[in-house]
Amino acid sequence: MAARKGSIVIVGGYGQVGQAVARALAPAFPGRVRIAGRTQARAESLAATLGHGVRGLRFDVDTDAPESLLADAAVVVMCVDAKDVRFAERCLRAGVDYVDVTAKQASLDAFEGFDALARASDSTAVLSVGVAPGMTNLLGAWVASGMESVERLDLFLLMGAADVHGAAALEWTLDNLAVGFDVYREGRLHRVQGFRERAEVTFSGDSRPRGAWRFNFPDQRTLARTLSLPTLSTWLCFEPPLLGSLVALAVRLGAARWLRVPWGRRALIGLANRVHAGSDVCGVLARTEGVLASGRRGVREASFEGRQEAVLTGEVAAEVARALLTGYRPGGALHLEQFAAPEVLLRRIEARAPGARLRPPSDVA
Repeated sequence: MAARKGSIVIVGGYGQVGQAVARALAPAFPGRVRIAGRTQARAESLAATLGHGVRGLRFDVDTDAPESLLADAAVVVMCVDAKDVRFAERCLRAGVDYVDVTAKQASLDAFEGFDALARASDSTAVLSVGVAPGMTNLLGAWVASGMESVERLDLFLLMGAADVHGAAALEWTLDNLAVGFDVYREGRLHRVQGFRERAEVTFSGDSRPRGAWRFNFPDQRTLARTLSLPTLSTWLCFEPPLLGSLVALAVRLGAARWLRVPWGRRALIGLANRVHAGSDVCGVLARTEGVLASGRRGVREASFEGRQEAVLTGEVAAEVARALLTGYRPGGALHLEQFAAPEVLLRRIEARAPGARLRPPSDVA
């Protein structure tokens, strides 16, 4: 595998996730990292702070022509949600590899449609890069691979109330807080409602199970297709656990309608940005039910726990970019579990993320 030359363009590079990507890649690829964003002063300020020859550039993905940005680019790491997918298409058409951290279902569906274009242009697009989707995809694929047959897969995301999130991440969470969405149940799509159904999960260190609620993460539909699984759901829980119960109560009382009011939405986002009580833990757990490799029925679990969702997302994106830059370029548009061997990538992230702990798949009594 031949290493790629050219710049590493991080669009939205001074945001929470973009900064994490830049910090991970700048020392390993000196002089090649470009921080691109709408405000040149912010991009240049971060570049100066990082050193290692990082450069800051002004670029608005929704309005600016990308030709000059892509002229010497090897890979683009997209850390913002563009209004449409034209920029991604132009990257792939130019032979530039593309890594996207979006969790928007419509964008992921559109990116999948670029598979033939990417293969024809000798480029690779990697989708579902982050924590959920992303690490959930990897853990789900890993734990399912050790089963004789899988009847259902449940994915759990644990978020700490003290974590710091970018405005876009908070907006996306609020948009999906109480929406209806589809999940696969026994091979067919069923309509469910966010925060209306509860499951239980026990992360390492928990003295008892904690509540988790249905949430509209796209991984539960992606993995059902890529792994050919009949029943799959993704659940969201919080630290402290009481926060999840309060959110579920608010949804039942109809609080979601206030999120459509601009002043109420701004107030809630402002409060979330100011109040950071408790822990900044971020964890993922995958649990399968079915026939184990031994031939008996049972449950199998794997988990990954770390700190700060944005940092973990950045580490995942950086590892994908490293693989592409060092010559692993399979071509096409691939979700993360299709691009990388789950154990290999998860162990690399564990080695780089402070305080991270990977628990490999094991049978649960």
